[in-house]
Amino acid sequence: MKRMAIGVVVILALLAGALPGGSPRPAAAQSPNAWTSYDMNLRTGPGPDHAVVTQLPSNTPLVLEARDEAVTWFLGRTADGAYRGWLSGLYLTYANGFSGALLPVSSEIVEGAQAAPPAPAEPAPAEPSEGEAPAGSLSARSPNNMNVRGGPGTTFRAIGTLAPGTTLTLEARNADGTWVLGYATSGGMRGWLAAYLLVINGSVESLPVSAETVSAPASIAPPSSQFQTLDGMALGGYNPARVEGINLMQVPIVARSTATARNIYLAGRALGRNPNVLARVGDCSSEHWYWLKPFAWGRYNLGDYTNLQAVIDHFGESLAYDSEATHNGYNANAVIAQEWANPAVCQRGESPLTCEYRLHNASVAVIMFGTSDLLVMTPYEFDYNLRRMVEESIDAGVIPILSTFPGHKADWDRTLFYNKIVVRVAWDYDLPLINLFRALEALPNSGLEEDGFHLGEPDVEADATNLANPQFGYTVRNLVTLQSLDAVWRGAMR
Repeated sequence: MKRMAIGVVVILALLAGALPGGSPRPAAAQSPNAWTSYDMNLRTGPGPDHAVVTQLPSNTPLVLEARDEAVTWFLGRTADGAYRGWLSGLYLTYANGFSGALLPVSSEIVEGAQAAPPAPAEPAPAEPSEGEAPAGSLSARSPNNMNVRGGPGTTFRAIGTLAPGTTLTLEARNADGTWVLGYATSGGMRGWLAAYLLVINGSVESLPVSAETVSAPASIAPPSSQFQTLDGMALGGYNPARVEGINLMQVPIVARSTATARNIYLAGRALGRNPNVLARVGDCSSEHWYWLKPFAWGRYNLGDYTNLQAVIDHFGESLAYDSEATHNGYNANAVIAQEWANPAVCQRGESPLTCEYRLHNASVAVIMFGTSDLLVMTPYEFDYNLRRMVEESIDAGVIPILSTFPGHKADWDRTLFYNKIVVRVAWDYDLPLINLFRALEALPNSGLEEDGFHLGEPDVEADATNLANPQFGYTVRNLVTLQSLDAVWRGAMR
């Protein structure tokens, strides 16, 4: 096999984000980058032992300035400049793309503690106007796409999906307040939603407890001029215009932690997810033992990347697990289809993805599809299946780290377009994203074998994990994957 050489300086500059679009940009100084999810205390320091500055009402817009070392408390001010102090990150909702891990670390103690203001006198009950939540209920909104389920838990099937920004009226909750029953205020969809994914105006504890189950409506999203269908199922509002403007060479290579990733991790821990386990989800490029496995076996050379030893130690032997969610020839539909599950280890009704999450109890999954999908699926179908995969992962408490895929020389235009779909999905759900496509573009033949679509393999195993000399497709994928896992682990899981 022909070896591929590379200017090490060029690819290291790429991996460091030195090219345009590779560096993080802080939020605009006066633009809110977070909101309070509930009524919550603003404190003089990072922790519940510090004095209260004031109590902020639910949905207060904030500008966050700094963080503590654990990325659990944030220093910020209200957008109107009236108050400044520390807030618990667990009870905030963040702007899309915001990552608290990128803020500077601070231990500042804020002066000006005061007693919380007295609660205002309760007004006389009034009839709700159009769009308001009726008495005894709460209003809320969904910051991201999320599933609506027939009952309070991920064991109940999804009966629909909410679009980002949907306004909701909440009617009830389950016993511990982790799930809420509600409906789209504009009419239509009704069912159960994970409370931690919503921005709720008020306390969930004020809602009555319910065990009601909801049946799927006859048509959740009927086909229209905006929708395409697959076997009679609406694929959602896929809009090519939201994809075409993406420049893949300006999307950072290494994934960054996001606020949503942190929330998913916390939900997964509550479900008993193992923080030391990684799941591999993809086709033959993700099944191949060159990718990650030798790092679990101790056969690698980190070169100048000795800082990655900690994340290798953290995920340990799981880097070498054989995954039920990877297989030669898999595409984004097969991994979520029951008929492709391995009957020797998977339970009745499980898809390969569901089976893998149960068997190894992962807390993080690296997901890469596209090379085969662009040959057999329309963009609508690929977008739809990828979003289903993402939503199943989120519901299971598994952080999905999406990855763009290597090029396909025989169909370069579709390679570009389908990779832009991957980017769009990651952005819509505020998820970590590895831009492998951009990293590989620094290699001869775009990091591919002579066949033009398989990821480049070295002649010997050692070169696949020799990060001191990243000149092969698999070596580069190993490097950017470990860098991305390190960012997500430190930013969302600690």
